[in-house]
Amino acid sequence: MSKMSPESGEAWIGYSLKIAQHRLRQRLEAELEGTGISAAQNAVLLAISHNPRISNAALARAAFVTPQSMQGMLVTLERDDFITRTPHPDHGRIIMTELTERGRTAAAAGILASEAVERHMLSGLTPDEARMLGQLLNRCADALDPGNQ
Repeated sequence: MSKMSPESGEAWIGYSLKIAQHRLRQRLEAELEGTGISAAQNAVLLAISHNPRISNAALARAAFVTPQSMQGMLVTLERDDFITRTPHPDHGRIIMTELTERGRTAAAAGILASEAVERHMLSGLTPDEARMLGQLLNRCADALDPGNQ
């Protein structure tokens, strides 16, 4: 049995996945250039647009950052007028985070950028292959979910 390694020519699926993820992120960052937001900030704006009551912990998960990093990101997004944060009128511990006009514009541009990058990434696949890839990746992620151990 040969030892699998990235250098051996035998692809580790995880390594190939990481390369694809890295290139996907690089391409998305390039597409977002000029919008004033990063890929992580784009994920945050999109999550907020779907749920203004979303917790900081859920935002951190959406952007693949730590809760501490998320706090800094929210401060920056608020300072740069992409979001506003106010206490919930009925639940003082809940902070409502809403997109400003600038935030809505950036989120819309982020959706277009994300869709363009994904179309490019999947351009070498048939629609059935793309659908299967999505299903297979979801199954892999589910297998690695600590809740499924």
